[in-house]
Amino acid sequence: MNSDKDKTGTKVKILIVEDSPTQAAELQFLLEQNNYSASIAKNGIEALTFLKKSKPRLVISDILMPEMDGFELCRNITTDENFKNIPVILLTTLSEPEDIIRGLEIGAHNFVTKPYDKEFLLARINNVLANYDIRQKAFSEMGIWIIFS
Repeated sequence: MNSDKDKTGTKVKILIVEDSPTQAAELQFLLEQNNYSASIAKNGIEALTFLKKSKPRLVISDILMPEMDGFELCRNITTDENFKNIPVILLTTLSEPEDIIRGLEIGAHNFVTKPYDKEFLLARINNVLANYDIRQKAFSEMGIWIIFS
């Protein structure tokens, strides 16, 4: 299956969480040029409100934002029963090993530093979505064996 389409053949929905309008628009353009559907939230609080109304297949979030940063947003997504299956990619200027480790510890599926290479970011997105599809398929094929003596 192509990662840019869901099981029904429609474009995969991605939520961009970015406080810079310029960077958000640039990323939205890149995603839409590559056959994704992209929405934008300006911060973590706005993103959580969006998630309650619409469930994207992936969230790409900056870390340094007002009101609720990307770390807190990621923690909220990965610990909420309604959202925990939505993969999160943190896209940020932070590049210290401690920042990367913190992001991965709270459940981010990937960590990409800005400025990013467009092809690299698209490859990360495709990889995260493909792994998500594999996990979902494996989970749906799991069964319970009951043996009666």
